[in-house]
This record gives sequence, structure tokens and C-alpha cells, in this order.
Amino acid sequence: MNFLKRVSFAVLTWLLFCTSSSYAESIVFNKEQLAIVKTQNMGKQWLMLLWSVDCPPCFKELAIIQKLQNQHDDLAVVIINTDANDEINAERVEIIERFELSKFANFHFLDGKGDQSRFLIDSNWFGELPRSYFVQSNGKFHGKSGLVKESILTQWLLP
Repeated sequence: MNFLKRVSFAVLTWLLFCTSSSYAESIVFNKEQLAIVKTQNMGKQWLMLLWSVDCPPCFKELAIIQKLQNQHDDLAVVIINTDANDEINAERVEIIERFELSKFANFHFLDGKGDQSRFLIDSNWFGELPRSYFVQSNGKFHGKSGLVKESILTQWLLP
């Protein structure tokens, strides 16, 4: 795809992304989407949360985000499902809806492309979940594997 087509695609995707009021139907995660998310969140502190339908600790972290969003409208959170399996699309959507997280940007790894998608985010991450990235206002990422305490998430999202 030539440069002009890629830029046009990115702009169109960004417009669709910004005008959508619900993200329950997740978007395929790729390099362009990551660039858009980074650009949209530049200048603010935000959280990227990675999860799987087979990860009970991930559900605990999603529940914490649900609780925080019920208390605060302006959380900067991006949610990415790492399953890379189109057969679980309905389950992925059901979970996002159950935790009432459809207002956040929701992405999922492309079917069969989990390793490539993980590498786009962090070449040193090997897939352990839950995985959270605390992104500073200057765009610098700090990753953490495992369940993050509610107090840490609260402190990060509500400075």
C-alpha cells in the first residue's frame, strides 16, 4: 500500500474511531491503530490494558476499570484483547459489555497474528497476562505483567 493510501486509511480510521460512541465491537489492532492511539493520547497520562477471555485475573482488572469509570467519566484507557482468534468475537464483545467498558477504545489482535501484535506493543513482552502499560504524557511506556492493584490504577488514572 503506498504512502498516500496508508495516510488516507489512517485518517479515515481515526475519524471513525473518534465519532463512534461505543467500542464494544472491537477494532483489529495493528501498527496504524497503535499510532492513532498514541497520537490521540499524547500530552496525557493513560493506560493500555491487555487481556484474554481465558484470564481470570484479567477480569479482576477489567472490573476495577469498570468501577473507576462508574466514578469518573474521563478515564484515558485503551483495552486490547490478545486472543488473536476470530472464533471468540462474540465472547470478547460479551465480556466488554458485561463490564460496561464499551465507551473505551477496544481492540483485538488479528486472527493468527498474536506474536506480531505483541511485538508491535513491546518486543520484550512474551504474552503474560494481564499486561498493563502505564503511558506517560510524553508517550513513554512502562509495562507491568500481572494483576495491578486498584490503588495503583486509581493513582495513575486519577492523578
